[in-house]
Amino acid sequence: MTILLFAVILTGPGCALFGPQFGKQTAPYAEDIINRVRAFNAQITTSKGTGELTLTQGFRTETYKIAWAAQSPNRLRMTLLMLGHPVETIASTGQWVTFISHTGAHKPHSAVSENPNLDPYINIPLRLSELVSLLLGKVPERPFDKAWVLPEKPDTIFASQSFSSKIQEWVTNKNGITTRYRVLDKNMNVIFGIWYSQFFKRDNFILPGMITIKDGDQRVMVISLNNLIPNIPVKESVFRLTGS
Repeated sequence: MTILLFAVILTGPGCALFGPQFGKQTAPYAEDIINRVRAFNAQITTSKGTGELTLTQGFRTETYKIAWAAQSPNRLRMTLLMLGHPVETIASTGQWVTFISHTGAHKPHSAVSENPNLDPYINIPLRLSELVSLLLGKVPERPFDKAWVLPEKPDTIFASQSFSSKIQEWVTNKNGITTRYRVLDKNMNVIFGIWYSQFFKRDNFILPGMITIKDGDQRVMVISLNNLIPNIPVKESVFRLTGS
């Protein structure tokens, strides 16, 4: 089976890591909500786990078992398996990203990139640090200098960055936990969205058991994280693979 993931080899460097800050245009109430979003599982810096990843594009669906180790902000090793056999591994040291096909679909490949766009690989417009954030049970955010809340949507916060047409949106539940994060265009059309559900407790953390990611073309990725173990020691060597 030709997999949807990792179909194109990375050829260019990634963008800088995200470093959002509040600007003078941010409303105090909006800032309070953003602070709660940032505080959610902020003390988790590493994770290991196993789970399941399902990709749907049109009438095509592929399901993989996954095993990963992740470290904030951009270190990752994740292997996808099908029928118990490894299919693909991605590893990032924070400076280098390496892709290895265990089926011979492509040669091992490494590239200098701190935070690459993973869209060519997983068909969802996420960057590496955003995927790591998800595997740590956190909520991504991109740079912004303005945030606001609409009176009719007190549990929803919007944010934007100067000279960018994109708008970020977070939706929180009655407990202040984020249940949806979306990136919208200037016309409020969805570029991609992330939904959090099936929360469970582990080591005093509230973790999402399922994360659903959709984009404007209705491509869908569902990640099950029920075996996520937070703040487990991870050796630096785990994130290094030999590429060519």
